[in-house]
Amino acid sequence: MTTETLLIALFTAIMSWLAFQDWRSFQREQHVDYKSIIVSLGILGTFIGIMLGLWEFNTHDIKASVPQLLEGLKLAFSTSIIGMGLSVLLSILQAKPVQQSQDDPIVKRLDQMNQTLVAIFETVKQLRSDIYQHRYRFTKLGASGETLADDTTHWAAILDNESGFVWEIKTHDGGLQDSRHTYTWYAPDDEWVGKENGGNCEGCPCDTQGYMAAINEMLLAGYHDWRVPTITELETLVNPQNPLDKRYFPHIQSGWYGSSTPHADQDDTLWNLNFQNGHRGYAKLGYGHLVLMRKADEG
Repeated sequence: MTTETLLIALFTAIMSWLAFQDWRSFQREQHVDYKSIIVSLGILGTFIGIMLGLWEFNTHDIKASVPQLLEGLKLAFSTSIIGMGLSVLLSILQAKPVQQSQDDPIVKRLDQMNQTLVAIFETVKQLRSDIYQHRYRFTKLGASGETLADDTTHWAAILDNESGFVWEIKTHDGGLQDSRHTYTWYAPDDEWVGKENGGNCEGCPCDTQGYMAAINEMLLAGYHDWRVPTITELETLVNPQNPLDKRYFPHIQSGWYGSSTPHADQDDTLWNLNFQNGHRGYAKLGYGHLVLMRKADEG
């Protein structure tokens, strides 16, 4: 028998005993009102269940953590339902022809219970979203573009199954792909050229042209069509509603990342994206960190 099952039995026994004492005292016309205590115990069991479900929840191993979470939620829902049910049953059996005031402690407790259940549903909804993100949205790719297991510790690129975009993986080793490096926009064949070698990096000229050439020459993940993303493409990874999933992009900086989208109202500037909060900004010559991408159905 699990801990959660034992706790459900314990809470049920205590609340049932209190309900019996409440009913017996009512019958003897020496009423001791235990209904608010019963509801409070149900709420207590709810929070204990949530705590037990989340206590050892591991965001890096969601699949193994889900059974424990569900056991905790079973305790949470069970005590809530039993406490509310017993309180409602006693209220019906002891009902008098007097309209119940909104200040009645039972009304207040039931309102608290409703708010607690709403919070639980929101938590479950968010966890469902997190599990989806972990299991289905991103796929790790190897040095030749092959699909890797989700628990692999080394990968070259990430496929976003929602957008169809493939993103390079940054490093933290001081080499060519180090996430701390910065670059300026440079496109010698375009209408707006930008600035050559205006950033701070290693392994290539510190501009978009030099970095793209180096990554494509090394055939990262087996591809040679890596490019600077547009601002809207960057926002598929990070936006104010959805932070970056660091499980798949562990070395991404929290600062500004450059895009290939010019700012229409500012000369010599391009849109950048803040990877900490998902907000747009713009930078002279597009200066900032850089992460390249490609479309999965190209090349």
